[in-house]
Amino acid sequence: MSRPLSVRRAPAITLALASMTATLVTTGCAHRSAPTPATPAAGPVTEYEMDPIKITAVEGPDGTHVEAFDAAELFEQASKALSDRRFDDAIAAYDRVLKEFPDGRYTRASLYNVGLAYQGKKDWDGAIVRLKALTDGYPDSSDAKDAAFQLGATYAEIKNWPASIQIFAQVLERKDLSSDDHIEALARRGFAQFQLKDLETAERTLRSAVSFFHQKEAEERFETDFYLALAMYHLGEISHERFRAVALRLPEKQMGMDLEEKAHLLLASQRQYIDTIKLGNPGWASASGFQIASLYEELYDAFIHAPVPPELLKPGAGEQLEIYHQEVRKKIRVLLEKSVRTHEENLAMMERLGVQNEWRDKSKQAYSKIQRLLDPSYRPDSADFAPSDASREIRVSPIGPAIPQAPGGRSGGATDPTAPNRENDDRGPKSRPSEGPIRQIM
Repeated sequence: MSRPLSVRRAPAITLALASMTATLVTTGCAHRSAPTPATPAAGPVTEYEMDPIKITAVEGPDGTHVEAFDAAELFEQASKALSDRRFDDAIAAYDRVLKEFPDGRYTRASLYNVGLAYQGKKDWDGAIVRLKALTDGYPDSSDAKDAAFQLGATYAEIKNWPASIQIFAQVLERKDLSSDDHIEALARRGFAQFQLKDLETAERTLRSAVSFFHQKEAEERFETDFYLALAMYHLGEISHERFRAVALRLPEKQMGMDLEEKAHLLLASQRQYIDTIKLGNPGWASASGFQIASLYEELYDAFIHAPVPPELLKPGAGEQLEIYHQEVRKKIRVLLEKSVRTHEENLAMMERLGVQNEWRDKSKQAYSKIQRLLDPSYRPDSADFAPSDASREIRVSPIGPAIPQAPGGRSGGATDPTAPNRENDDRGPKSRPSEGPIRQIM
């Protein structure tokens, strides 16, 4: 699903034509001889509640003219502007709906959609204010649930990870979550915990997401594998971070233990990435393929930069030190060969799937670098063995190009602001804020 790190889905609402509030009464009448007013007899009463029409006098260059409008008309104008990505126009129109028709049937939809408009402008503070007005003012509504997902994602946009964690903790306490909602909230919460480097807590949360998926998959079909893949990928990232943190140290016995631990964490991380690839989500699969290749390159770097025996650092031992480095590079060459083969396979997979993202570019760059290192005629220097930026960096943005994009905007909720049983409508994939199509409340 996709709530951003682009993209929640907005509930779809069919626009209702509106006019003045009216009550039509169908009844029979009893008459007396005197001309007294008719008294309605007992009978069926049909009521139609409609939005009021606003009539205002507007001063213009040609003088004063009368302007009449209703909530549905304004809402439709705002929604068209939002669909066209005219965010300032959308904000102005939704604000007018909220001002002229407070507590009307379009209030929740307008608050949600104006939050999306602020997201579209990347005005995260503005989005937070509007989304909070919906979650705080109508906490039990399905619209508030959707707004909470968007709110948590928006906090992630400004890297306010504690606030994002808190929002998704509150979401998980709701009783109206679908299974797709539940796994998304867990995955997003674990992602925020990972960004805070709280690896133990993040691991528990992300494993809960994977476990929840496997509990439910036999009973129902999830609408997207995106958040399962997000959780599994970041479980691989947690092992990857622990792998990076293990340094190779002297004496030789200590280095042996460090190497054993590092190899164990490499395999654990690799397994998680492979399991993520098997899910078949193109974005997360391409990210996982790159990271597997990076594991071998990083292990090579660790050997290259490992401390050397003290006797090789003594004056006059320069020739022996050079021989030592040559022998080390020969023995660990296989790690570069594994890395380059993995990049080749990853690039081939992305070519088959038509994937065009930053992971593709990173794999191409890393592949070229490792090919140079494997060339027998190449004479490396110390700079060639420094860990690459792509290998070391930690993705800290839920929407940056290094993070696979979530599926289309969050939708679901009401189909019509006047319709009963709004809370029971179907829900599809949700997303964090994104550059994709905006799924608003219509």
